[in-house]
Amino acid sequence: VYLDVRVICATQVDLSELCARGEFRQDLYHRLNVLSLQIPPLRECMDGLEGLVQHFLDQASRQIGCALPRLAPAAMEKLGQYHWPGNVRQLENVLFQAVSLCEGGVVKSEHVRLPDYGVRQPLGEFSLEGDLAQIVGRFEKAVLESLLSDYPSSRALGKRLGVSHTTIANKLRDYSLSKSTQ
Repeated sequence: VYLDVRVICATQVDLSELCARGEFRQDLYHRLNVLSLQIPPLRECMDGLEGLVQHFLDQASRQIGCALPRLAPAAMEKLGQYHWPGNVRQLENVLFQAVSLCEGGVVKSEHVRLPDYGVRQPLGEFSLEGDLAQIVGRFEKAVLESLLSDYPSSRALGKRLGVSHTTIANKLRDYSLSKSTQ
């Protein structure tokens, strides 16, 4: 059985699992499996954004044939708050366009054109199935799970959430949450 390479590249596929099931050639897998890299998306490593921005500004100005523009702080803030569904390639294209649009050697916020498609919904992937009590319960449990590792005690967590430590202790018990489950 042969898989279309375009399908493999477009989705996350575990080739070793496909080999085990006999759906991918083992000899081809061993030829391809020379180096495995996990490269996080831009939205997960925003601490490197400023360096990438400077690199792409320099690259764009060289391609266009203009002086290296300065980036206004508001433009950098706009770039830092975006969710980057198109990853680094999108950042490169946005900055090329911004350099093309800028005047006076300064890339301003209005030169940074970011589409709003792919904007995260306020509830993200959160399920709205069930009645209000069930929905609120799932949300409450998710909040507690998320914060539990950052707060060492029910007293500290209660203070963070503005409720008593007894309330937190009861909710942790109700949702079967404890420090050991983290």
